[in-house]
Formats: sequence, C-alpha cells, structure tokens
Amino acid sequence: LVEADCDVVGLLDVCDSIAGKAGNSGLPDALDARNSGYSWLALSNTRPSLPYEGAYNKTQAIIWKKDKYDCIDHGINWLGGYFDKNRIQGELKGDATKSVTWARFREKSTGKEFYFMVASTNGASNEELSRVNCENLLKIAKEIIVTDGAPSVIAGSFNMQDDTPVYKDCLAYSQWNDVYARLKEDSLLPSSEVSNKNTRNNTKGEKPSSGRPDYLFVNAFDIETYTVVRDRYPSADGTPVYPAYGFPVVSCLRF
Repeated sequence: LVEADCDVVGLLDVCDSIAGKAGNSGLPDALDARNSGYSWLALSNTRPSLPYEGAYNKTQAIIWKKDKYDCIDHGINWLGGYFDKNRIQGELKGDATKSVTWARFREKSTGKEFYFMVASTNGASNEELSRVNCENLLKIAKEIIVTDGAPSVIAGSFNMQDDTPVYKDCLAYSQWNDVYARLKEDSLLPSSEVSNKNTRNNTKGEKPSSGRPDYLFVNAFDIETYTVVRDRYPSADGTPVYPAYGFPVVSCLRF
C-alpha cells in the first residue's frame, strides 16, 4: 500500500485473521506503525442471526489517504437479495455474505465528491447467484450514487471473465465503464497488459493463473492509466511471495 502510493484502495475478502474481530488489529495497526497516512473502513458482513455477529467473513474494505479526503458517508449492502443488513435471508447461506462496502468522499483541496464501492460476487461457478449479485450491485449503485450525480468507482472481485453471459448482460453495458476494456478499445492500454491480463496468482509465488476476474468500473471520471502490479515481496523468512491471491489493479483517474 505504501509503495503503490494510491489515494484510495479497495481490499477484498478481508477476514478476522487480517483485520481483527473489532477491526482494531492486524492491517490497521500495521498501517499506523508504518505511519502510512491512511484511514481505514471495514464493516462486518456476518449475518446477525449467526453467533459470530460482527465478524469479518470475507468482507470488503476501503483505505484512503486521510490528508487528501474526508469520508462523509459509508455503508455496507448485501448482494443476495436484501439491502437491509438486518433482513438477510437465512436460506441464502454463503451467498448472504457477498457484499459491497461503499463510501462517499470529499476531496479536501477542491470540495469535489465521489463514491468508491468495493464488491465481491459469486463467479462462473454459480452463474445464477452471480447474476443476482451483479443485478443487485447495479441496483444498489444506482440508488446510492446516480441520484446524487457524483463520479464513482466500482472495484471488485467478480470471479468471472469478460466473455461470460453475466458480464455481457449485466456489466458490459451498464453506465460504469470497464477501465481495462475502455482503454483497450481506445488503443490506450499498455501492450504488456494486452498480452498478459492476469489479475490472479497464488501466495506461494508460483506461476500466476490466467484471466481477468477482477475489475475496475468507473463513471464520470477521465481514465488515464491502468496497470496490474505483479511484484513479489519478502515474507517473514525472506522468501519472495505475492502478498495476496489477487494482484493489485491500479488506475489513474481524474475529475
């Protein structure tokens, strides 16, 4: 995070082992220890009916530079059919934990506002639930963002390729532009990303997996760059490894 120097970061599938049950250990403490200058937002996505209410069960988190932005609103919504966190259908089981964390930011220097959303959906392994997730995500985004009119980013692990029916039906023709596809269409995508669009790996540092299941979608921003950071970093014993199973996907956007 510190080396990439991004203004706003979305993290996917954050668990208690990373964030701490109360969100006050693990990565937040590490950021403070590095004097990174980032603030942190992680909201529990565990169903209230479960004994571990308040836990992080692969929730989504947002991190931002606190000297540049104020977070003026935020929330979490589930993608399994209900938007109210207290009304999740029990029979949805694992699907009920698929969620989107969102925040509204104000740039301190200009007063300009934007939304940043981070989502995780079922993928190609369950096309029916994936379609439900994506349809609800777009409905939530339209209700939260479009009525406000502010620029927005939807980042996420959609766990599907861009040739799948759900992507084509739900995402490709929405009002949010796929950053990769938009730059490629305009012949502005780096040749290295055209020839290798992998966004997944494994933490052992072995050969990355193929495909692009992770996306950045934007609306009302100018898109300047797109890159996937595929660097490895030393683990506790010095072995170079990837820091997570997904590579960081980075884009430069301007109002």
